[in-house]
Amino acid sequence: MLTAVIAAALVLSADPNPAPSKSPATQARVTCEYKLPNNVPALDSGDDRAQSTHATEYIPLPDTPFVEHVRGKLSPEEEERVAPLLDRAPQISGTWESLTSSARQGDVTWVGTAKGLYRLGPGASEPDRHESYGVDGPLATHITALAVDSRGALWVGTPLGLSRLDASGKWGHIQGKQGLPVEEITCLAAGPKDDLWIGTSHGAILYLPYAGDRQWFYRAGRRYLPGNKVQSIYVEGAGFPVYFKTDTGIGRIDGVEMTLRQRADVIEDRLNQFHRRLGLVAAATLDDAKDPTSSYIIDDDNDGLWTSYHVVAMSLAYAATGDERYKRSATEGMHAMVMLQNASGAPGLVARSVLPAAEGIKKREEAKNKERRDMREQWQPSADGKMYWKSDTSSDEIDGHFFALFAYWEHIARNDPAESALIQKQARDIMTYIVKNGYYLIDWDGEPTTWGKWAPEILNDDPRRYGENGLGALELLSFLKTTYHITGDEFFKNEFDKLICEHGYLGNILLQKKIFPDEQNHSDNQLAACAYYPWLQLETDPKVRQALQQSSRRSYKTMARDGSSFFNFVFATIDPDFVDIADGVRTLREVPTDRRMWGMLNSHRADVTIALDPNRHGEPILTHVLPADERNWTKWNIDPYVPDGGGDIVQRVAGTPLSPHNVRGFGDNRQGDGRNEDDGASFLLAYWMGRYHGFIGE
Repeated sequence: MLTAVIAAALVLSADPNPAPSKSPATQARVTCEYKLPNNVPALDSGDDRAQSTHATEYIPLPDTPFVEHVRGKLSPEEEERVAPLLDRAPQISGTWESLTSSARQGDVTWVGTAKGLYRLGPGASEPDRHESYGVDGPLATHITALAVDSRGALWVGTPLGLSRLDASGKWGHIQGKQGLPVEEITCLAAGPKDDLWIGTSHGAILYLPYAGDRQWFYRAGRRYLPGNKVQSIYVEGAGFPVYFKTDTGIGRIDGVEMTLRQRADVIEDRLNQFHRRLGLVAAATLDDAKDPTSSYIIDDDNDGLWTSYHVVAMSLAYAATGDERYKRSATEGMHAMVMLQNASGAPGLVARSVLPAAEGIKKREEAKNKERRDMREQWQPSADGKMYWKSDTSSDEIDGHFFALFAYWEHIARNDPAESALIQKQARDIMTYIVKNGYYLIDWDGEPTTWGKWAPEILNDDPRRYGENGLGALELLSFLKTTYHITGDEFFKNEFDKLICEHGYLGNILLQKKIFPDEQNHSDNQLAACAYYPWLQLETDPKVRQALQQSSRRSYKTMARDGSSFFNFVFATIDPDFVDIADGVRTLREVPTDRRMWGMLNSHRADVTIALDPNRHGEPILTHVLPADERNWTKWNIDPYVPDGGGDIVQRVAGTPLSPHNVRGFGDNRQGDGRNEDDGASFLLAYWMGRYHGFIGE
């Protein structure tokens, strides 16, 4: 079984454009003697064959069109036309006290009031009030809405949830436990394809009661509606657009059909329009969320890491398609990362970020009164004085640089003499600097950076760094393997072997992923995925590769419920039949094409459960991950279990304090008003990885 899985993974990893690289690194074996520790990962128990997803039997998944819900633009003329339709009173004759709604089920007319549900049969002169409520009848006597679908089912909205009377006369109820996000229903509208739109006191819901897969779509917040209190709904024509009268005006939701490839091209085009700063890729702040004409980008501690996402994505896109525009895009980003690599003037000392001199001087002035050294002197002038570079670079950044160096080398640089020489030099400089300094990243002041530490005395001998020893070992071995692959220099191979044979680094990675009571760190999950990926593509030593598989399999088990397309696809390159590839593709379909960040609230929902313990930032989290189109999805390092996101607007609405984790990646604007726009490289990274490795079809 293991041999078959590895063989399948190697086939999937083959580059369909240039021939697979046969560098010394892919043929190398660890020649010294070493033993792996007898610490079988606690999660790696039982017969893994029973947990097979059989993904190789269904991949590649076809990129079939799907419908995305987007907030549509409403012209004054259109608003004038639909306003009377949204204000239309129930179509029923007679005098009714507290009338709310009416609907016709076959030859029976149902009437909803604030005091009960009434039935008016054929030929009847007086309506009959339904006698039973709560069990064999609606959930409450207060009927807020009625609708009938094409199968003859009567849907009854109440302040306590949704009730259903089917054509056979059987009653059923749907509340939070059955999947209803908000139970206080204000209105209903049945579409032509049995798509039931539900208005509530906090947003709208699309319910597909007869669908075979996803049935619930919660649409709340300004990503979808002008206001959250929905008063009436009107469904047009074939099901879209759908109009909503809310407490702050009329809104419209459109159903836009697209494929993942079309979404990727839209995001890539917008990224190049609004999300480049000196070639680096980052979130942007728009002047106007509705109709931006300009934007600005501030420096970010992780400029290199976020740009690496895009460089890898475009390198894989070029490998999968041969399209020169992707090659140009990858090259622009890689050269910006080279700028970060060279800004300090010390070969190998990578900068977090860079600024033109005038802006850098201003940063230094602003930080004069800061007590912390890293804030006061973190910005340093470049050798030529034209730039200022940000120091105290972390392992996150180095992780991203090697992630990008590998993919860019493998699919672009190695076939271009000038780019080949450049990337070989850059990889050699960074790795030599780290090795010659005892596996530390030494800053401009001669001290190790806060997080640039991979030395054995740190990872193996300091109990306080126990949580980092697996990830740190994974990163360093991956960096060395990648550098050896790019340069062919035996020096890096010897260092790789030494860390395994003399310091047990390969054993460390078996428990790379810590489990409870250790903290769940999604940022470290991301860093691990970036480090796993190059090494998984390069390693052919059977013993080392088996250890890698054990390590990655254990990691995947702890995050299989997270729905991360990126993590899933990385692990699938070695373990395709152990990973839910379909779940990763499902997440990509749920990610909104619109990358503007809107305030999103979910902690109030009736269909979610708050976990007993908060996350590592002290935030309440859910027991399950919501679809990406119902939360504020940004990057793969964000905790997907956090229910609320989108900046300070969430704090004002929900009254709960936000940690910096909630607003990370929101550029210079944290109001959740849509002015901050994520760059979208996270989506592109996962999509093109899925395409290149054969998980997603053309």
